[in-house]
Amino acid sequence: MRKTALVTGASRGIGAAITGKLIREGYSVVGIHKGSTHPRSLPNLEMHVVDLSKNTQIKRFLETVKTRHFDAIIHNAGIIKFEPPEGIDIDIWYETLATNLTPAVLLTEGLLSNINKGGSIVNISSTDSFVGSFSSLAYSATKAALNNLTKSLAVKLGKRNIRVNAIAPGWVDTGGGMLLPSSRQAAELTPLGRLAKPEEIAEVVYFLISSQASFITGATIVVDGGYSCVDYVMKKEAEEVSPI
Repeated sequence: MRKTALVTGASRGIGAAITGKLIREGYSVVGIHKGSTHPRSLPNLEMHVVDLSKNTQIKRFLETVKTRHFDAIIHNAGIIKFEPPEGIDIDIWYETLATNLTPAVLLTEGLLSNINKGGSIVNISSTDSFVGSFSSLAYSATKAALNNLTKSLAVKLGKRNIRVNAIAPGWVDTGGGMLLPSSRQAAELTPLGRLAKPEEIAEVVYFLISSQASFITGATIVVDGGYSCVDYVMKKEAEEVSPI
């Protein structure tokens, strides 16, 4: 019997890569997307248009799948918006919170009785969650909160043998979208010398929901090619002393 996974933000970027990977591994996928892109048609893929920033639409979706059972839930959907240099744009704050964090709580809570014993939840966080942000503090704050939510859910759901983990990707080449031209300079600072491919994040998702990760819960796995190990000033200092 096929296992079933729910993937949010399933129509593009990391979400599309996760969806494709799970289907290739024998899963049926229930995907959520906002409707701004036309998702590719794949066998064993059922797509739903849901604006996750709207609680009413989440409730309507939960009603639609109330008789379904899931072996994995991947909270991937998220937005990033840049604030002005000074001050806080409270509208961006509320929109980011409503999209990046609250749906993970509402969907998990709403589907608790639908998650099979031994099931797994994976939250897609970011390495931005570990540092201060100059222009996207709402994004960084919600991803940091997602890391902590991962730990709390792991504690709460462990007795039901449901594992909860997070992945914190570094810079990922999704073909545009969340990347600015200056963002591509990250490859120069990454020890592996490039940005991640969405498929590489999907591979870690599949590992975490598999039996190979059966004793991993409450963890945030960094997948960044070593980027977070690098101090920019120390790197430049070393290049001045002895070019790398």
